[in-house]
Amino acid sequence: MSDENWLERLQVLLVRFSDLGISDDVAGLSLTELWGVYCFLSRLADE
Repeated sequence: MSDENWLERLQVLLVRFSDLGISDDVAGLSLTELWGVYCFLSRLADE
């Protein structure tokens, strides 16, 4: 998966799970941390 694809998908997931309050902290996260958030939200979306 290219960087742009997962980052775009992360934006969609952040909107979908905005009630978790993660969106407020995204600007201060590194790419590695963003990848972790992406993996977490992806798992939530699959349930």
